[in-house]
Amino acid sequence: MLNKSTRMTLCLAAFTSTVPAALAEPDVAPKPPTNQSEEAKPVGPSIKKIGDNIYQLGDITINKKTREIEFPAIVNINQDTLIEYILVNPEGRSHESLFVTDIRPSHLNIAFKLLGYKQSKELLRKVNKDFQPLKDYETATPEQKKKSRFFFDVSWSEGGKKKSYRINQLIKNARTSQPLPAGAWVYHGSFFHQGKYIADLQHDHFALLTDRAALGNYAGPGREDDTLWLPQEKTMPEQGTKVTITITPQNLNKK
Repeated sequence: MLNKSTRMTLCLAAFTSTVPAALAEPDVAPKPPTNQSEEAKPVGPSIKKIGDNIYQLGDITINKKTREIEFPAIVNINQDTLIEYILVNPEGRSHESLFVTDIRPSHLNIAFKLLGYKQSKELLRKVNKDFQPLKDYETATPEQKKKSRFFFDVSWSEGGKKKSYRINQLIKNARTSQPLPAGAWVYHGSFFHQGKYIADLQHDHFALLTDRAALGNYAGPGREDDTLWLPQEKTMPEQGTKVTITITPQNLNKK
């Protein structure tokens, strides 16, 4: 059976048959199949071109020109409940997450890599051999920091009209009622351990409180306080509302 890293590499190869290789350079070296004698198994949703510079990976839409990523999600929490995550799978920490989606973290990670986002680890504490966190933080190059930053917006239809908010406008400080400080988020891509992609095992996409297993993390103040963040009931749609999440690289930010 092919491990997660090899499956990702095959998807990248499929995409680069029509997209310049510079857009699809992986940060993680591919690993060989765990059993070389087995025939290759299906690697999940294929990448299809559906328009000028627009590609589809399952339910994920990839814009090669703008480097934007869009995908569906559902409002999971919109009441007075402390949150630690922005997006997870239903099998993940959904009791602490603002939204849920059926999209696998590994598929979304492929989209990030295809569009040239770089993994940056500087928000993560170093760990010892037992994965216990240490005092010091990981380092990142200037290029990694620059190319890891992104914003995401949430849009939905309400009363026949489209509504759209940047994610910080949907979250408030439990003590001050002020919105989450605006700013870019950081893509760090989770990690592989013993041939398994940890974000898929944990079912976590984006964390408000820093999580090494997630694809990306909030970079602002209060990211290590699990008693601080609530949904902003004035702007959040009703629980169960279908939404579209749009990820935009920092260099395209116009807000």
